[in-house]
Amino acid sequence: MAETICERLCIVGVGLIGGSIGMGARRRALAKQVVGVGRSAERLQVALQAGAIDSATTSLQEGVTGADMVVVCTPVGLIVPTMRLFQQWISPQCVVTDVGSVKSSIVRQATDLLGVRFVGGHPMAGSEQTGVHNARADLFENTTWALTPTEQTSPEALQKVSALAQALGAQVITADPDEHDRAVALTSHLPHALALALVHVAENTPYPQLIGGSFRDGTRVAGSSPELWRDIFLFNREHVLWAIDEFIGKLQEVRSAIAEEDAETIQRLFTEAHILRQAFGL
Repeated sequence: MAETICERLCIVGVGLIGGSIGMGARRRALAKQVVGVGRSAERLQVALQAGAIDSATTSLQEGVTGADMVVVCTPVGLIVPTMRLFQQWISPQCVVTDVGSVKSSIVRQATDLLGVRFVGGHPMAGSEQTGVHNARADLFENTTWALTPTEQTSPEALQKVSALAQALGAQVITADPDEHDRAVALTSHLPHALALALVHVAENTPYPQLIGGSFRDGTRVAGSSPELWRDIFLFNREHVLWAIDEFIGKLQEVRSAIAEEDAETIQRLFTEAHILRQAFGL
């Protein structure tokens, strides 16, 4: 059993990610008490029944008071406003982290608010499924959890958040916030943009029965939360636009090869993609 990391762990937003953190922390006894904060008493009751938290409250003040670690698991657009609300109620020793998939603007604003005790975080463990009813204690095992400390970040705060992520089974990497956003624009945000576009393009297919596995795999994430991904695209707008432009350029290369019946280039592109995909460990 892992060592206890904190006395009172407060999770703000007990959905898929927050619920999985709570389940994992409780199973491994990483906190003596896990309290969940949310806007819906009904959904918090589901989280309690699922074993994601020890106690629940719809009061942000009640939830964060006395916590020595707060994990903000709200949609990206609400992360900083939520911190702005609760900063007055947390102790100077309380460490705060988040799980947002966009880091640059959040890290900048959260550091201005909370100083050395904030550690930006992003576990690469989500899915198109949402809600605490899809949460799992093992969700983070063998995944990557990015932390984005700055020069201001306290080494003790970084160590504490890192210990939590590792105890939940994740491999921790540290990344520059802006470089993180550029990377996930390519490997996470762009695939979501492509999936939604592909579904719309295929809307008028004359034979839906001919939908194959490649279409199913390529469009899986189009079933993700529209509200969540609306905010992610807008918060990482610059990098997402760059990634889309990069993709358009490569797609144009593929199109030209097909139009010119350039079999050698088509085969080369497939061969290179095969090698690159293996290099990514996929």
